[in-house]
Amino acid sequence: MVEASHWWQGARRLLQQGIDPITWDAFQVEFYKKYFPNSARTAKELELLQLKQGAMSISEYTDKFKELFRFSRMCHGAPEDFEEWKCIKYEGGLRSDILSSVGPMEIRTFSELVNKSRITEECVKRRVAEEGSHREHNQGFAPRGREFNERGYIQHFPQGRNNFATSEESQRNGKGKRAAAASNVLSCQRCGSHHPNRPCRLGLGVCYKCGLPGHVSRNFQQGESQDTGRLRQ
Repeated sequence: MVEASHWWQGARRLLQQGIDPITWDAFQVEFYKKYFPNSARTAKELELLQLKQGAMSISEYTDKFKELFRFSRMCHGAPEDFEEWKCIKYEGGLRSDILSSVGPMEIRTFSELVNKSRITEECVKRRVAEEGSHREHNQGFAPRGREFNERGYIQHFPQGRNNFATSEESQRNGKGKRAAAASNVLSCQRCGSHHPNRPCRLGLGVCYKCGLPGHVSRNFQQGESQDTGRLRQ
């Protein structure tokens, strides 16, 4: 504080011209010369040119923009001389969802541009919240079978043709398994065939169907015709 006070006493004597008051612009020029050299101001100007809203709210973005803009050489002089450039630079850093609504308005008054940006931000937030609520509502009424499939469970159909087809298929599979089991139980342990109430003819050299010699079961009809011919003779 003491250093600043000494600086101001010397600077005031240089700036004071008779009885005319020292203007704000003249004070800023001397102040920046003392406490913000060109290298620091250049860094701030580059930061302003690269400034983007990103995840910041409109209020946060506006505060950061104003802070950096104070160090820009563009802000010197009358506001109407740089108001349009200020609005264009501010628009260029807005997020696309806000810029798409504000940009076409071509607002060139900074205070009005900031106000419209805030209103647009609220509208965007409300739309996103409504879309999220609608999505959650639809997910809550998703088909139960689909939900079970996504979790890795077997889907069960309480009604309809799918349930009937599944039940019918299960019955056929059950009958087939029972028939195969019964066939295995009744099969001959010697030849593996099923011939209930008849002795096994494996190795006897006779037909498995008629029991006569001279032919096998696959030629049973032919053997039967030959035997009938012999009886007629």
